[in-house]
Amino acid sequence: MIDLLDISEAEKNQLNEWTGYFSHQITGIFTQFIKRPEKVICMFTGNQKGKGADVSKSYVMRILGIHPVEKKNLRPNNPIRTIRFASETLPNDPEGGEVKNTQYPAIKKWLPPSLLKKDITIRKPVMTIRDPQGGPDIYIEFVSYNQDVQAMAGVQRFSVWCDESAPKVFYEEQLPRLLAADGDLIYTLTPAEFMGWEFDELFEQGHIYIRTKAVCDRIYQRTGKRVPMIQTTDSTRDIAVIMAATDDNPILDSRVINEMFSLYDDEDIIDIRRYGIFKQVSGQIFKDFDLRVHRIDGDKYFPNGILPQNWMMGRFIDYHEHNAWAILFMALSPYNECFIFDEMNPSPEKMVTLDIARQIAYKSRDYHFPLNLADPLAAKKQPNTGMSVIDDLNRIFYQFRKDNLGTGGYWQSWDTKSTRGRDEIRKRLKNSKLAGKPFNNVQTVNGLKTYLPTLWITDNCKQTLLSFKNWRKEEWSDREVLMTKEEKDKPQQKWSHFPMCAEAAFKHIGFRPKRIPEFNEPVRRKTQREYFKSRVA
Repeated sequence: MIDLLDISEAEKNQLNEWTGYFSHQITGIFTQFIKRPEKVICMFTGNQKGKGADVSKSYVMRILGIHPVEKKNLRPNNPIRTIRFASETLPNDPEGGEVKNTQYPAIKKWLPPSLLKKDITIRKPVMTIRDPQGGPDIYIEFVSYNQDVQAMAGVQRFSVWCDESAPKVFYEEQLPRLLAADGDLIYTLTPAEFMGWEFDELFEQGHIYIRTKAVCDRIYQRTGKRVPMIQTTDSTRDIAVIMAATDDNPILDSRVINEMFSLYDDEDIIDIRRYGIFKQVSGQIFKDFDLRVHRIDGDKYFPNGILPQNWMMGRFIDYHEHNAWAILFMALSPYNECFIFDEMNPSPEKMVTLDIARQIAYKSRDYHFPLNLADPLAAKKQPNTGMSVIDDLNRIFYQFRKDNLGTGGYWQSWDTKSTRGRDEIRKRLKNSKLAGKPFNNVQTVNGLKTYLPTLWITDNCKQTLLSFKNWRKEEWSDREVLMTKEEKDKPQQKWSHFPMCAEAAFKHIGFRPKRIPEFNEPVRRKTQREYFKSRVA
């Protein structure tokens, strides 16, 4: 054991150099975090979990060359030597008398002082760090989400840390900055009541989820479902999602934590603030859409992709002059169950109208499609031919039928004014949840059978499923704006194209279940007469 009374002043100073670094308490979730090799690591945690300390300590380990993931160590021969720390404010920017930047004090706490050659200034928020491995200097630059994105473009970075919610355009601009170094990005966030683009682009895209026991126990308490602490998915995105609670901060006492959250009587707020557990429905156009319910196994319900010939069929095209077309194939059973059973997303830049039409005809097999609708933009006359795309489609499909390719079909433009189609989709999505599975929509009300109108999407329609899930209203670029402005009521263009096809189907009076004859017992048995009547759901 070292006797501190017997060591020199210089040796004491050397020991003090590392006091901050070694004061960091290693936890299970920190150990999991520093072992992750993913390109993007997201930490969604409760308030005061200490995620900033974990991330800052990991960057000091990179600088020292002792990070357990080798490619994340900044070695002397690496030509790209700048790390970017991004947050809402710069270290020297006070907001309301308070400096909100937490990254700067965190890195200062864990970094041995002798490694700091030059600190930040008001004019230049960059730390210059001596490379302890003997290489050129290392730089940590601090940037704000409020800075011009283009001003940060065109430069390469070794790694980027985004702390708290960043505008989506800012996040997207960071990814190209990492290409040359094969770098990585860390995104830390304590979810608030409003959760924006991060839910779709990061949280739900994770290929691995790592949760602490506190988070798993809370999920079980709230839902009755057990979730594993480590869970892998079929996502192809190189994203790891780490979830931890306030309770996982080793320096906080459980009594203090309980007192802190006793002021909240809303369990949803406690989910968010204490456990980092959130639900994203803000701005969603179809809030009832659930992949676990509405996505069905096409092979299970329609072996070999064969649907009954007597169902109502429709084809729908969201046309664009240059962007890819969204094309849906929909079928309506006699009992008012709608199935989106196929899709196309061809680019008019790569395929001419004839080729696209031929692919539609092939996919249509020998089904009869009484209803064929396209976006009104497709009815616009082209100056060079005097014909519209709809005219071309009708001419092509007429010829196809003569050539025994498909059953033909007459195309017309759809209604763009009414919102009836969107309301119908919402109703059907709710009913599908009630039914639970296809062909289970019968109800008996006052002794009479009725059939819930439902909507199902087969699993081969990947773009349609993503579109129904991700279509949202436009968002303000800064979530702080929500404190003074209402949520926008205008849907985004992105993800809208396939749902617009479905809306057009339900707006058209022709997309209705076909009537089928059904044998029934006589209403009055004394007549001894049997009869047929038609029913429609």
